[in-house]
Amino acid sequence: MDIQELQKLEKELEVCLSRVTETKGERFLGEITALQQKGAQLMEENRRLKQMEYLFSTQTHILEQSQSSESITNICSSSNPQDNDSSDISLKLGLLFPK
Repeated sequence: MDIQELQKLEKELEVCLSRVTETKGERFLGEITALQQKGAQLMEENRRLKQMEYLFSTQTHILEQSQSSESITNICSSSNPQDNDSSDISLKLGLLFPK
């Protein structure tokens, strides 16, 4: 090959290399954009899950309080009304006080 053919081949290689580099850059930018979008989606899902966790724990706490107060109400309402004599309070509570 003479010098002109080599220079022509060199120019073609430079053009091809610049196209490869450009395509590579575009693909990297595309992947970065896709990963950023996926990251934003994951952050949104994480926020939503934290909100659901908060609501669930709040509802669980309310349910536990409700069941606790229901148990107390059931215990009090299940006792015989005639047993509500104030002198027998120590017996109902299981306290040992001399009368």
